[in-house]
Amino acid sequence: MAVDPSSSEEQVLVSQYHVATERYTAAVGELSQQRPTADQESYQKLLVIVEDARNECERVRNALAKLHGSKQ
Repeated sequence: MAVDPSSSEEQVLVSQYHVATERYTAAVGELSQQRPTADQESYQKLLVIVEDARNECERVRNALAKLHGSKQ
């Protein structure tokens, strides 16, 4: 059985995924721009931000996959 695309849980997760991917994209862009000029401390902070954003994308993606798997 397919997941009902109108389910509120799925809608929330899709919205969270959209926000998470935008944050990840922005963080990677910032890291790319700052790489040549950032000092070591600033660069490390940016790396942490990028990794946190990537982890959030993965968390939400996995939640969506689990939701779809549990509904089939």
